[in-house]
Amino acid sequence: MKALHFRQWACAIFVTGACAMGAAPAQTIYRCGTNYSDTPCAQAVAVPTADPRTPAQKAQTDEATTRAANLAAQLEKARRADEAAAERRLQAQTQAAAQTAKAAPKPQADAAAEKAKKGGKHKKAAGATEDKVSKPTLTKPKKPDGFTVKVPTPAKPKP
Repeated sequence: MKALHFRQWACAIFVTGACAMGAAPAQTIYRCGTNYSDTPCAQAVAVPTADPRTPAQKAQTDEATTRAANLAAQLEKARRADEAAAERRLQAQTQAAAQTAKAAPKPQADAAAEKAKKGGKHKKAAGATEDKVSKPTLTKPKKPDGFTVKVPTPAKPKP
């Protein structure tokens, strides 16, 4: 708690000091091809860096930026609340499904039928029929009907 209070005071002092210093003096920036630098090169072109806006325009832009930041914070807060509500709903649904699964009666299977499923001795006694399952037969791939080139092996030279 004290650290948060200290940070607020530190930020307030920093912002106040930055505002009291005023605008930084304009610095000449040079463009050398596609690079920008504060030192000129052989074909340097000075780039104007002065802010052409009036103080009223700057204040209007700053106000719009502040409004946009406040709106973004509100939207983020609403999104987080929606996500938390969705998470709570999902947990409640999962918990309800688990309770329903626990409460549902398990079907009692006949012991003979269980053995028949597992392949026990009482397969025929349980009334199970023997169904033969046919396995798929593997065939060799057919040769293409299209054009095929076969290169003969070179003949061995006679010594």
